[in-house]
Amino acid sequence: MTRAGPAGRTVKALSLALTLWLSAWVPAAVAEPLQPFSAEYRIYVNKIPTPIKATLLLEPVAGKDRYHMLFEAHSWMLNNREESWFRWNQCAPRTERYEHEFNGFGKHRYYHTDFDWAKPGVITESEDGVEAFPIPEDALDELSMLLRARCVFASGDKEYDATSVYGDDLRHHHFVVVDRETIDTPMGELDTLVVEKRRDKDKDEKRRTLFWVAPKVGYMVVKARHIESALLHGELIMREYNGPLPE
Repeated sequence: MTRAGPAGRTVKALSLALTLWLSAWVPAAVAEPLQPFSAEYRIYVNKIPTPIKATLLLEPVAGKDRYHMLFEAHSWMLNNREESWFRWNQCAPRTERYEHEFNGFGKHRYYHTDFDWAKPGVITESEDGVEAFPIPEDALDELSMLLRARCVFASGDKEYDATSVYGDDLRHHHFVVVDRETIDTPMGELDTLVVEKRRDKDKDEKRRTLFWVAPKVGYMVVKARHIESALLHGELIMREYNGPLPE
């Protein structure tokens, strides 16, 4: 399998980091329907702008409490597309189908995953074939995972653990609030929580992923930073937003 270099991994990590958080608008009353929105982000590497734009869209689909989330980061260097179809289920999202396709840096990868909650289990199709395996009752996909985290942080908790299904793997994540900061956004100046994401399999202590999330805008990410090493880091910054305004 071809592997991207450090800069490629940094850009890719920022694209994936956004999908790990930006999954939907969380209203004050979580039992209410989610509200549609769209947002656009730009990616910077070592503070230098790149041609990569990231867009995110949430929309309702046919059926009670069902939604479709689309995330795409694209440029002449890469295209990263992720989609999730899920039921909101009052702050406990249940994925029906998840798709991810990545093209860039000499690499092509895709996963199409169908969830069966009667078992529970998943069937995943990829370039390597088809695989089926059981999953925990609380498993999420990598797009809807942070829906639950944002609900947890809204209740006042400062830490959150989650298990996600990605391809033929179960991933275990830990999120913790490490700071607060006021920053400028397309919606004006907003108070944000700085949240660090840690993954069990990542043994490199220098590698970190941080999110700046705005409680007044449903814990949307307005900025993200991935630190690959002391000499290489990338940032993803919101440039446009169309959706519910700050409370």
